[in-house]
Amino acid sequence: MKIAFWGPTPFAGRKSSNLLFMAVLSSFSGGEQLVIHADEKGSGPEHFLLSGRDRRRMMSKSEFGLELLDRMLRCERFDKSLVVNSSYSFAEGRVHVLPVGRADYFQREGTHAIEVLGAITDRAEREFQHVWIEAPAGNDPLAAALCSMADVVVINLAQSPWELSHMGELRQYAHEVFLIGAYEKRSVFSGHNIAQLYPRMQGRCAVIPYQKEYLLACLRGKAEEYLSLLNPKKEAEGVHSFYQKAAVALDLIERAGEERDVSE
Repeated sequence: MKIAFWGPTPFAGRKSSNLLFMAVLSSFSGGEQLVIHADEKGSGPEHFLLSGRDRRRMMSKSEFGLELLDRMLRCERFDKSLVVNSSYSFAEGRVHVLPVGRADYFQREGTHAIEVLGAITDRAEREFQHVWIEAPAGNDPLAAALCSMADVVVINLAQSPWELSHMGELRQYAHEVFLIGAYEKRSVFSGHNIAQLYPRMQGRCAVIPYQKEYLLACLRGKAEEYLSLLNPKKEAEGVHSFYQKAAVALDLIERAGEERDVSE
């Protein structure tokens, strides 16, 4: 299943960190996850959130990402190993992050880059349990193309009256989920109230609470270390509401994907 993460406002809703958390959470079921960070300007996991040995190797050699994979596929047939070798892998090899490469790749290659990404995601979803695509925020033509090729679009929102007031302007997708990041349950704009105000979100809205420890880990480039300490059995017992809410959101996304399969 191909899942696009998008938001109308840059840096709102903790889009990158929530995507990374949910990819790791999904990997606990045993399936490998591919995260494609197609946002050249946003806070991608390979730039800011991860800090392991593989990241230093990739950045020093400048040989990684979608750009490298594109070059290899001009000479070789698609193989899962090509994707993995172009990615940053962690979580005991269950999660692979495929960044863009050089920052001007999409600008330089134009429609060719989008076509390559579309072909890679179509093939990769046969090899990985989920393909997560982080799209640029805002009304970006690239974001629109990425969302159109996804099976499910996750629209990331901040718990903000101003942002929510623009709901009517957002493009509607056949299979969409709304995710409110850095959520504060004591706000009058609770998940329940928001869904009542905007019927489009009813039954499709999930929240990810503000979690200080994870936020600090992300700011320090220690997200990988934080995520490696997650204990699925312990968290599932109700110790961690952050984990529980993320699990609910993941279930909502997967159900949206199942609805898409039925409709087809």
